[in-house]
Amino acid sequence: MTTSSDFNMLRLEASRDLLQITDGTPRPEQAVEIANPAVWIRSLVNQQRQAENDLQRLTELCGDAYDRTDRRTREIEQAYQTLAEGTRYVYDRVNANEKIAEEWVRSELSKAANAYQSLTRNIWQAIIERTNEANE
Repeated sequence: MTTSSDFNMLRLEASRDLLQITDGTPRPEQAVEIANPAVWIRSLVNQQRQAENDLQRLTELCGDAYDRTDRRTREIEQAYQTLAEGTRYVYDRVNANEKIAEEWVRSELSKAANAYQSLTRNIWQAIIERTNEANE
């Protein structure tokens, strides 16, 4: 999702949706570069990238047993979707050379932080349970 070629530059790749993660679709080639990104942009992008990696790991561990009807799985996917939509919003605005709405920043950052905490907790709980089942 991100690579930092320079401390003052952030390369933001288009985020993958849930289907792309669960079916193993390669990452999109689309990317934009953000010069002098705000701290909140780096934070949002890093959270989304880590969440994507964690969700990918969970789907790999579960394989065919990945149950999208399970309550916890739906919560994980909803939290990921919140982060992906926020990252997509930033990506689309930068790609269109539009200003990121200050109202969006205020309303979405706390939502993204809560989603990230929920997703991380639920994913790692599921990964630990899955690993324990595999070791038994």
